Amino acid sequence: MISLDGVRPDERLDQVLAGIRSRLGNEPEEERVIAAEELRRLARARLAFRLASG
Repeated sequence: MISLDGVRPDERLDQVLAGIRSRLGNEPEEERVIAAEELRRLARARLAFRLASG
């Protein structure tokens, strides 16, 4: 998972590719930690959106 929160639509592909490149060499445990943080960030953003939209 690569979070794209706050990334402009025209920059998303570059952001995804950069994220993939930077994470390819991660050890499995390191990648699990990073992916878990990305999921937490996504969950917080979705929750904030739902609370704001009422």
